[in-house]
Amino acid sequence: MTTSKKTLLDVACKLGRCIQENGGEIYRVEQAIDFFMRAYNIDNAQIFAIPATIIVTIKGDDGESITQLERVTSISQNMNRLNKVNDLCRWVCRNTPDANVIYEKLKTINNSKKYSNLSDMLAYSVASASFCFFWGGSTFDAIVAFIAGAATELCLKFLKKFESNIFFSNLLSSMVIAIIAILSVKIGFGKDLDMIIVGAIMTLVPGVGITNIMRDIISGDVITGTTKIAEVLLIATAIAIGIALPLSAYATLCGGVL
Repeated sequence: MTTSKKTLLDVACKLGRCIQENGGEIYRVEQAIDFFMRAYNIDNAQIFAIPATIIVTIKGDDGESITQLERVTSISQNMNRLNKVNDLCRWVCRNTPDANVIYEKLKTINNSKKYSNLSDMLAYSVASASFCFFWGGSTFDAIVAFIAGAATELCLKFLKKFESNIFFSNLLSSMVIAIIAILSVKIGFGKDLDMIIVGAIMTLVPGVGITNIMRDIISGDVITGTTKIAEVLLIATAIAIGIALPLSAYATLCGGVL
């Protein structure tokens, strides 16, 4: 049975959305949809993607233009899923299967197991301790940064359950890091407050986002790059405020900084 162009349009948008939701760049989303359309002999597809929306227009079976808008509500960095959906796109372009087959494979990818809570916690902890060592912290500082990294991950997971916005999540997580650092230095376990904080907050710094901004701008996606710059600045502001509040409170209440 021949698959209608309207169904193919929906499948293409779902593929693009899956790529974008798992951390794929905008140009990759547009490129994947374009390759998909060409594989099914649909030429001159008009594709427009920004971080929150994907819009695709093609000529329908009756010759009239049909457009579909796909809303992207959340974006995360899941390299495992991104790799799987990229492989699926290549397989689809080579074999042009029926739409139902693609829907099932996409459903399997979307329902694939995420990294365990323990894996996430260890990743945050090890990264925090490693950055602390890298910037010159002592072994004791790295141990505190390790604990702060685990606390950061727990805080982010907890706030995610309440669908907290990105500013509030990073602000509270930064406050947790600063409080742990202050307490550790106060009791004499941690040695260098700055190294502990710097090491732990590196897990919150949007390094991938900053890299993608440059790639988007170089690729000509200026709107996407500008939007992501605003997001990165928002995160940086949240981190700065979150660190400053506990430090200011301690200086005010205790009459000085550590």
